[in-house]
Amino acid sequence: MKRIFTFFAVLLAFYSFSQIISEPAIDRLDLPPVRVEEVPVMTVGEIDEDLVLPYTILDKTPSFPECEFTTETENRVCFKDELNKHIKKYLKYPKEAKEDKITARVIVFFEITKEGNITNIRNRVTATNKEFNTLFEEEVLRIILKLPKFIPGEQRGRVVNVGYAIPIIFSLSDK
Repeated sequence: MKRIFTFFAVLLAFYSFSQIISEPAIDRLDLPPVRVEEVPVMTVGEIDEDLVLPYTILDKTPSFPECEFTTETENRVCFKDELNKHIKKYLKYPKEAKEDKITARVIVFFEITKEGNITNIRNRVTATNKEFNTLFEEEVLRIILKLPKFIPGEQRGRVVNVGYAIPIIFSLSDK
């Protein structure tokens, strides 16, 4: 019985495969020929002094003073861990928003300069009540301004300005 079932299963598989192969091929003779022109070779020059590079592409990412590790992977993990600890430590839910049970998500963008300072802080707030956006913006600004001076990031051996973004979620729980 097993042999008969196996035989029909194999036969069914071959039949299904033959259906796929027997589909008509696309006639590519009617298409115009493609003309390929030479593309000039681009070389990457010096890094512009004022250029802000994204955190994700750097050879050596910025780090907290306590995150001096030997590998870049360890440094990235430590950076994110320390940043999350910092946010949890300093975050204070705006009182008025808490009373009205308003939640929000704030995506904060900032730059870490060649000197390790925080500049150009921007944010985007999505709150359940837009009247409270300013409260959440002020709280995020306060938290980010308390960040310590960083060890700057590097790209190709040169110290560079780095852009970074992180979401901060204001959520109420019943606990």
